Amino acid sequence: MPNYIDMESGLKRVGGSEALFKKLLGKFVDGNYQDQLEALIAEGKTEEATAMAHTIKGVAANLSLMEVNALALQIEQALKNGTEHASLVPQLREVTDATIVEIQKL
Repeated sequence: MPNYIDMESGLKRVGGSEALFKKLLGKFVDGNYQDQLEALIAEGKTEEATAMAHTIKGVAANLSLMEVNALALQIEQALKNGTEHASLVPQLREVTDATIVEIQKL
């Protein structure tokens, strides 16, 4: 099973405050980042989609959401390089949804 949330690392990032970590994870859930990314890609707004992928990557890294971070990085690089990214977007959706399920269990 993938490690969607690295709890140990995430808690270290917030000084061990479980309440703060859960609050920040909740903001990730409410952020609708995936929807925004998909809309930008569908509209052909590559530059904005690249920026959104970068944002997702950064937020995921700060929250120790390892799988989301890795896929967002791949999408960001593919968009920057003009290489194939269409197959990565549904993968990110799947991982994001699974991560949100894990967050909601906390």
